[in-house]
Amino acid sequence: MLVRFSCFLLLMGHSYSFPHKLPHGKVLKDGDELVSASGKFKFGHFTPSSTPYSSKRYVGVWYNKPTDRTKSLYNEDEVQSSSKVVLWIANRNNPILHKSSTLRIDSSDGNLKIFPNGDENPVEITSVGAVRNITCVSLLKSGNLVLHVPYLNGSINHVLWQSFDYPTDTLLPGMKLGINFQTGHQWFLQSWLAYDSPDQGRFNVGMDPNVTSQLMVSCRGQVDQTSGDLVNGKFKSWDIIGYNFSYISNKKEKYFTYSVSEDVTSFPMLQIDWHGSLRDDRGQSIASCSMFDQYGVSDEYKRPRTCNASNSYLVPKSGFMSGDGIKLRESDNMTLADCRQKCFKDCSCVAYAAANRANDTGCEIWSRGTEFKESNDDNNSEIYVEFIPPVVDSQERPSNRSSCSSSGDIVVFIELCSKKKIQRTRGEVVAVTNGCFIGTSVMLLLLFSLEETHSRR
Repeated sequence: MLVRFSCFLLLMGHSYSFPHKLPHGKVLKDGDELVSASGKFKFGHFTPSSTPYSSKRYVGVWYNKPTDRTKSLYNEDEVQSSSKVVLWIANRNNPILHKSSTLRIDSSDGNLKIFPNGDENPVEITSVGAVRNITCVSLLKSGNLVLHVPYLNGSINHVLWQSFDYPTDTLLPGMKLGINFQTGHQWFLQSWLAYDSPDQGRFNVGMDPNVTSQLMVSCRGQVDQTSGDLVNGKFKSWDIIGYNFSYISNKKEKYFTYSVSEDVTSFPMLQIDWHGSLRDDRGQSIASCSMFDQYGVSDEYKRPRTCNASNSYLVPKSGFMSGDGIKLRESDNMTLADCRQKCFKDCSCVAYAAANRANDTGCEIWSRGTEFKESNDDNNSEIYVEFIPPVVDSQERPSNRSSCSSSGDIVVFIELCSKKKIQRTRGEVVAVTNGCFIGTSVMLLLLFSLEETHSRR
C-alpha cells in the first residue's frame, strides 16, 4: 500500500526536488521540462530548429546545451542546432499543432500520454497493460526515459517501459541495435523524413540479418553500407574515433551497444541523418549511402525507362498539369526520391511531384490522359514530366559535337531547346550551351537544339 501511494508523496512539497521525475497526478505543460540528474538531458515539448515558427510540436529528449565536440555537429541549414540536439521523439509521426497540450500519466491505465485537447484523443507514449500500482516517469542520467513502479523513496522498483527500447534516429551509450528473440522486437535507427520533418524516413541502421557480427545502413530495405566485422571494439570498415563497441549474443537476445569515455566526449551519439549518412557527435560521416545522390535518387532511376519500346526520361519543369493527380497517403512518409521511383516503375505515370513543396516530401502522380502546361509563374510547382526524345540518326550529327557518355552509357537528356536557361531543382539556374556541364545532382547532355533539328530535317 505504501508503494501504491509513494508518488503522491512527491507532490506534497517535494516535487521540485525531483526535476527528473513526473509523478502520477502531476502535469507537464508545454514549456515545462524534466532535467536529468546529470543535467545533460531534457525532456519536454519542442519545435525543430529548422522551422522555429512552425505550429508543429513534438515531445522528446534532447541534449541540454552540449558544449564540446557537438558544437560543429550541424550546419545552419540542418535540423538541429548546437544548443538543442534532439535525440529521441515520442510522437514523430503525430505532431501536436498547438502549444496547449500537456503530458501526464493516465490514471485509467498508468501509461504516459500526450493530451492535446483536454482529456480527449490522447496520444500514447508508453503502451503497457493496465498497471495496478501507481507509476512514475523518470529521465535517467543516461537520457533514458522510463515508466516504472517506484519504491517509497521514489527510486525505481520495476521498469515497465523505456525509451531506449524505441530509438528514433540516434544511438546513445546503453542503447541496443539488434533483436530480442523472446518478443521479436528489433532495435534499429530510422532517419528523419526531411531536414524539418521527424517522421520516419528512408534510411535505417541496424544489425545485418545475414552477417550477425556487423551493422548495416539500408534504404527502404536495400542494404548499401556495412560496418565490417567487430574486432577489439572497432568495426573494420567504420572508423568511429573514441567509441568502443560490444556484441552480446545469448538465448534471449543479440545486439550491439557502445560506450565512450568522458575524456573523448561528454555528449556521445551516433545519428543517421535524412540524407542517409551515419554521423558521430562531431558531425563526422561514418558511413553514407553510396547508391544515392544528395537528393536520395539512386543511379538506377537516372537511366531512361523503357515503356512500349520507347525510352523516356522524367525531367523537371515549371508549370501545372491539366488534371488532378493522385496524392499518396501522408502516412506513407514518402520523399521526392520515393515518388520518382514509384513513377519510374509505372509506365502509366507521365508526371510526378512532391506534395509538400517546402521540404520535398509527399507524392502526387499523374497518369496518361493529363497534359503538362508550362508556365513561369512563381506560384507554379516543379513537376517532373515524361520526356521521350526523338530518334535521330547519329550520322546526321555534326562531327565537332562533344560527348559526355562513356562505355555506351546514356546520360540524362533534357528537353530540346535553343540556348536558354533551365531552372534546376533547389533554385539553381544553369546556362545551357552545346556540349557538357555538371548540374547539382546529375550530368546533363545537350545533343542538339530545336532550331538545328528542324533545319536538318
